[in-house]
Amino acid sequence: MTIERCDTRPAGAPCAQEDGGHWLCARAPGGALLAALHLQAALGHSRARYSFHLGRVVHAAPELGLHQVQTTLQLGHDATGEAELSGLYLAPELDPDAAAPVLDALLHEALAQLQGLARSAPHPAEWVLVELPGWRDAQGRSPFWDGLVRHFLPSPPPEPAQLAERFGPALSTHLGAMLPRQLIHAAFLAPAAQAALGRCASALEPWHAALQRAGFADWRHCRIEDGGPLLARRLAG
Repeated sequence: MTIERCDTRPAGAPCAQEDGGHWLCARAPGGALLAALHLQAALGHSRARYSFHLGRVVHAAPELGLHQVQTTLQLGHDATGEAELSGLYLAPELDPDAAAPVLDALLHEALAQLQGLARSAPHPAEWVLVELPGWRDAQGRSPFWDGLVRHFLPSPPPEPAQLAERFGPALSTHLGAMLPRQLIHAAFLAPAAQAALGRCASALEPWHAALQRAGFADWRHCRIEDGGPLLARRLAG
C-alpha cells in the first residue's frame, strides 16, 4: 500500500467541506483506491461553518430529591480556525478487518502533515476536527432533520437530498442562517431525534472506530443537518 498526495478529488470520494487544502489517497499495489481524505489547515475562513454545541442544563434541589440533567443545543461557529479532515472515503469492497490498517495508516500520515502545516501557520489550529454524517433509518431519512431542522425551513420544506444537491458542502452555511440562535432543549425534540444526536451513519462506523484509535474523541458538538457527531483531537500529541 502507498499513500500519496492528490490535488484533485479522487473518483468516488465525497466532496471536501471547503476549498483549499489537499487530498491524501491510500492505494493498493495495483493502483486501486482503498481510502482517501481531505486535509484543511483552517476551516471556516471561506464561509461560515455552523454546528450545534451540546451542553447541559442541571435542575437540582437536594431538599426535594431533584437532580435532572438535560441536553441543550446552541448554534455557533466554535470550529472556526481549526484544522479539519473531511471527504472520508473507504472502498466498499473492504471488510472491517481489511479496512482497519488502511485507515490507521492514512490517518497517521494526515495528522503528521497537519502538524507540519500548523507549525508554519501564523495562527496555527489547536484542534483537528472531523464531522461524521448522522444516522439515517432504513428509508434514508434523518430523524434529527425531521424532528428539528425542517420546522425552520420555508413551507413546504424541501427534502434534504434536494438541498444537498443544490448547496453541496455549503449546506450547513445556508441552514445556519435559518435555525434559531436561542438555546434549544433537546427534551422538546421527538425521541427519535434525541436518539440520533451524536450518532454517525452506519456506513461511517469503520471511520469512527479508526478515528478513535487515532486519539479522536467526542467534541460535544453535532452537525446541524443530521445530528452527526464532531470528533476532535489536539494537534500536538
